[in-house]
Amino acid sequence: MLGLAAAAVAAGVVAVVLVATASSSDEPTREQYLAAVAAVCREYGPKLDTIRPPDVAEPANVIDAVDRVKPILAAQLRRVKALEPPEALRDTVERWLTLQERRLGILAQAQAAGREQDFRTLSVKYVDFALAGRKTGELGEAIGVPHPPC
Repeated sequence: MLGLAAAAVAAGVVAVVLVATASSSDEPTREQYLAAVAAVCREYGPKLDTIRPPDVAEPANVIDAVDRVKPILAAQLRRVKALEPPEALRDTVERWLTLQERRLGILAQAQAAGREQDFRTLSVKYVDFALAGRKTGELGEAIGVPHPPC
């Protein structure tokens, strides 16, 4: 009976070790994560490249660009957020994704202003979106994410 109990405990310890080992080995490496992000960026980057940055003095062009850019950026962000970063990058990636979400929110505000024909707000929000890209890009580069296009 004691041998059976010892075997059960040993099996439990082995199971715990296997689970711990499996979860840590299932985590992508930094290189694997960055390669997956780069693959997403390579898919969406060329789509974004087809959209010429508008002159903010021409509201119709800004509206058109925002309407075309927003769904592409939203799809790209969804795909990148679905990737699991390695533990060592999680905090930094979370900050980067938060900045990306903030940029997308600014773009949504620009889009709403365009629909209301509030051209002043449209222009300001579009410029805010562009300026926020610098900070987002800098943090992405620090992580190792290609910029542009991500």
